[in-house]
Amino acid sequence: MTVYGLPAPALPNLATVDQLSAFMQQTIAADDPAATFLLTVASGMIRRAIDQVITVVPGDLEYVDPVNGSFASLKECPVLSVDLVEISSDGGLTWSAVPPSAYKVSRRTGTIKARPGTGVRWPTDEESWRVTYGHGYITVPPELAGVCTGLAGRYYATPIAVDMERIGQRQVKYNIESAGFTAMESMALAAYRLARSA
Repeated sequence: MTVYGLPAPALPNLATVDQLSAFMQQTIAADDPAATFLLTVASGMIRRAIDQVITVVPGDLEYVDPVNGSFASLKECPVLSVDLVEISSDGGLTWSAVPPSAYKVSRRTGTIKARPGTGVRWPTDEESWRVTYGHGYITVPPELAGVCTGLAGRYYATPIAVDMERIGQRQVKYNIESAGFTAMESMALAAYRLARSA
């Protein structure tokens, strides 16, 4: 999440230590620093991979670039609420609130479309629309929590850069891609990228 001129707030992990413990089938203390750190790193990797915050952020402020003054796409999805839409025709020196009746919002894709015939003169310049909105999943989708625990669990259980482990007569090789995700994890993340652009 980008907040102009302000430090980004800390975001919650996409999975808990309890979930990691269940995934690993072993007891992990809730305050285990390694587990917490790895879940934080995995959460960040997932957010970067799909370019979404994922967890709920209320009242986020975003400057968006309109397309022909008719619609604009918000960066984060799903949209939980649109609190305020403002427009500026003087390069951001002054902003005017737009009544909700003058636009419609797709909560799934994050698209804001100007309604014709409302009397609003929508500007076309870059960052001439400003939106305050809430976004994210109230509950982290299970597949994203699974990717988080899987990624964190691999590094928790094995030394860095090891892609194969042997336990007794059982041998497991992780098919890790260059980004650090398995093929199945990459498919799960791709589905969220596609859903965002659909």
